[in-house]
Amino acid sequence: MAFNKWNLSPDTQSRGEFRFSKLYINRNRRSRARTYESQNYQKNLKDQRVLKHLKEDGRMETVTDKLDKICLTAQMADVLFSFQGENVPRIPAHKMILALRSPVFKDMFYGSFPLRQGEIRIEGITWDIFRIFLKYLYSDHLQLSKDSVIPLLNAAQKYQIGELISKCENNLQDNLAVNNAFTLFNYAKVFTMDKIQTTALRFIADNAFDVLKNDDFLLLSSENLVDILKFDYLCVQEVGVILAVLRWVDHKLTNSKIKVDGKSRRAVLLKDGILFNMAIPLLSIDEYTSIFMPCEILTEEEELQILKKDVSIPNSLLSCGKFKVRPREGPRVMEISVDDILNPGKVPNNTYNQWVTLQEETFSIKANKLIKIKSVTIKPQYQHPPQNSGRFNVNIQTQSLTISQNRPSKRQRVNGLCSETEEGTDIVDVKLEGKDYKLPIDKVLQQNEMLVLTIRPPSNQHAVKMLLHTYTNFKNGMMYQHDISNQTTLYLSLTGGHLVESFEVTEIC
Repeated sequence: MAFNKWNLSPDTQSRGEFRFSKLYINRNRRSRARTYESQNYQKNLKDQRVLKHLKEDGRMETVTDKLDKICLTAQMADVLFSFQGENVPRIPAHKMILALRSPVFKDMFYGSFPLRQGEIRIEGITWDIFRIFLKYLYSDHLQLSKDSVIPLLNAAQKYQIGELISKCENNLQDNLAVNNAFTLFNYAKVFTMDKIQTTALRFIADNAFDVLKNDDFLLLSSENLVDILKFDYLCVQEVGVILAVLRWVDHKLTNSKIKVDGKSRRAVLLKDGILFNMAIPLLSIDEYTSIFMPCEILTEEEELQILKKDVSIPNSLLSCGKFKVRPREGPRVMEISVDDILNPGKVPNNTYNQWVTLQEETFSIKANKLIKIKSVTIKPQYQHPPQNSGRFNVNIQTQSLTISQNRPSKRQRVNGLCSETEEGTDIVDVKLEGKDYKLPIDKVLQQNEMLVLTIRPPSNQHAVKMLLHTYTNFKNGMMYQHDISNQTTLYLSLTGGHLVESFEVTEIC
């Protein structure tokens, strides 16, 4: 009863002592568990430190480390690879390791008819590329460069290394650009790389205006050039395609040290059907007489067929012989003048000279369907261009448009739409030097997006004499409508002044 200071009944006291005992036991269990966990943590930490110390001292290596060490060495090697050329050293390797990584090597060394000789001649792969290839098979270590990726892809396909094929293809797609699109297309055709071929062709179609002007186009084979000419979705006017082909044939003749004239040009263009896949009848009379006719490629009869369609002879386009006459179904690059939108079909109401200080201009454009803005031409209407126009700062933004009833804060309202500027604003400096400047844009606009260019003249500029136009209906910030086809309508707005002359746009199907 000494402990029963509260005069509890024996049963109640017994239950209380039991609960106290259970609480004590649980507390002890938790304490022991924490101690055990702490000891385990300390042990694991100690083990990790020991492992790290062993690795740093070189006393412990992984399987990959050991394989990497014997790669390209004669240690335990049981096969040698030789290459074309004098004094090219042989590369030692290990059949078992190669067979584990490649089904081709597995059949070669352990198949129904295994090779018994100790030396194998490698064809179609250079010595340095084969070394990189073996390094990957032994250690998964890979460093791709623009010079090694295609030969390595060829090796990976030859020996059926799926992971290496994927890595090379991803690298090529990530680095696809204007200056290598046709090179990749060539290689894709040679090595039957369907994925790369499709990607490259789509890139060429979307960027035809630029890639056809690049020297990489000159590397196309005759067969692959025909494939490009047959492709219907090149985003460029036909005259751009014709100019590129003429540049290609002259380059080919020059490299072959053959005299460049009409006869030699015709001989090359007749090969693989290049000539009759050129849509020459689609050129205007001015384009044909100034660009193609001086090359003296066509016969008199062919020239007569081409010229007929420009003198209003019925069905003349259908009588152009073997030449391609069907327009491309794909999108065209159209250059649109800002003046044509502000005052369509009319001349300005008034033109006058005035001394002005150039003001900041905002150029905004959107459309009712998917389009691509290729470029914007900046050309201040100087009466006498100054010798040093200074640097213009151009801010390029893509804004998402949403319909909203309430006026939001920190947003720009455009004809009842609210716009929010997306991340990734581009800022470039443009030096005009008294001339026009074509600023590359290359941005695809969705139906709910608007491109906004803010052009800021130099801060230290002086007043200049400008040739200004006035339009009856022009208002700063007003949204103007312009149809470029039956399906596509552009909406353009200008605030400020007299800097943007025109822009290039492409409809995207």
